[in-house]
Amino acid sequence: MLNNPVHCVQRRSSRLRDLAGFGFFLFAALISAMSAWQHPSFVAWLYTIHNGLLAFFYARRAPAKRYDRTGLWLGMIAAFLPTFTTTTSHTAWYFLFPVLAGYILILWSLITLGPRFGVAPADRGLTSRGPYRLLRHPMYLGELVFRVAMVFSSPQLFTAIILSLVLVFIQCWRIIREEKMIEGYTCYKRIVPWRLIPGLW
Repeated sequence: MLNNPVHCVQRRSSRLRDLAGFGFFLFAALISAMSAWQHPSFVAWLYTIHNGLLAFFYARRAPAKRYDRTGLWLGMIAAFLPTFTTTTSHTAWYFLFPVLAGYILILWSLITLGPRFGVAPADRGLTSRGPYRLLRHPMYLGELVFRVAMVFSSPQLFTAIILSLVLVFIQCWRIIREEKMIEGYTCYKRIVPWRLIPGLW
């Protein structure tokens, strides 16, 4: 029996997106590693490891039933924004707490998602285990805390404020787009009412 040409094109397109995403995060890891080498700090090296980890998970993800190209660009912009700040070699100790808290939440969410992980809003199946029992978007919250703490560890205060506002806007936009795509999300919203911050949103 011959394969459906439409399905073949879709699979090929999905593989190309996966390869492009893997290449993007590998490139981001190399750029952040160069920055960390020039301005070594715990935060800078953790960001490098994070980009490498995202490349690894990107290479293992499951195919999507539905896919959002605009959301992909938003996610990649959010991932790359912290590279526009210069992290000092001696990051203030109080920045380590939000950085670690955000990254622990990211890692917990990544492990829970497994092959369902993606940068673009897409339907790879609904997850309601781990941190997703408490919040609908724990990984977005972890990324937001992690990246905002990163940009504020830079001496460029005005740049950090602008980038933080852009990051908040992008994450909220990604959330709204994603919730429209995943099958069964209406029922999930009844079980887990809060997106990012319990009692607020």
